[in-house]
Amino acid sequence: MDEDRAKRALIRALRTILLPLVRQLVAHGLTFPAFGRIAKEVYIEVGTQYFALPFKKQTDSRVALVTGITRKEIGQIRRGQTPLPSETAQLSYGLATRVIGRWVAEPPYLAADHAPRDLPWDEPGAGVSFTGLVAEIGGDIPPRAVLDELIRVGAVELLSGGTIRLVQPGYIPAQGTEEKVAILGADVAELIAAITHNIEHAPADAFLQRKVYYDNIGAAALPELRQRVRSAGGEFTQTINTLLATFDRDRNPSAPGGARRRVVVGVYYLDEEYEPPQPKPAPNADPSARRRR
Repeated sequence: MDEDRAKRALIRALRTILLPLVRQLVAHGLTFPAFGRIAKEVYIEVGTQYFALPFKKQTDSRVALVTGITRKEIGQIRRGQTPLPSETAQLSYGLATRVIGRWVAEPPYLAADHAPRDLPWDEPGAGVSFTGLVAEIGGDIPPRAVLDELIRVGAVELLSGGTIRLVQPGYIPAQGTEEKVAILGADVAELIAAITHNIEHAPADAFLQRKVYYDNIGAAALPELRQRVRSAGGEFTQTINTLLATFDRDRNPSAPGGARRRVVVGVYYLDEEYEPPQPKPAPNADPSARRRR
């Protein structure tokens, strides 16, 4: 594919990506000027981090050249740049997901039937506990805050005596919360990063990228279909979680070495109304001739 065709294809992909994203932005009151400011910040960050020349320090002039943003705007944005408010929610999402992931995969936290054990809040000595589980993950968020969040989203419940039971093997925040919006940023970015990796690398170095697609399923089948796909997806993610845990060096010191890498495997489901696209008329076709047939 030549550069012009690749650029046109990228523009089409960008429009497709932006449609659902802009719908969320407008729904949450984020206007186009605010979006434009954020887009400029990201362009400046990418231009600075990824397009520096190897033999000299990156300058505002160089960033302006590769991004199309003026040096004056770059200086103004850099002087007034502040962290986005979703950083705290993003941290909560990552920590809660890792706590649940370890709970459903690690032998100390599993019963004889491999189901997640009910955990006491704290167990002095060698016994497993919820506070010990959170401590193994690391970070500076207190175990009580993690428990409150997992209770809030319905992932765990408190039993008599303070024992904690895992009731949902995944972290799914309530609809419309800041944490769910943070997932939009984290998961979509990871999916796009995987796809762009495959664009830029040879097939032998490609990441897993698969989906199944049908466009003529009756709406009456959706309740059963959603439930069965949810069940199959849960089984798949549980299998992958157990597999990755065996290679994680925090959990398994004898796992293979090398530079530290982050590995993510995801699965999603979507159904929506669909109208098949109408076929385009053949070039130079006579419309009146089609009507006569």
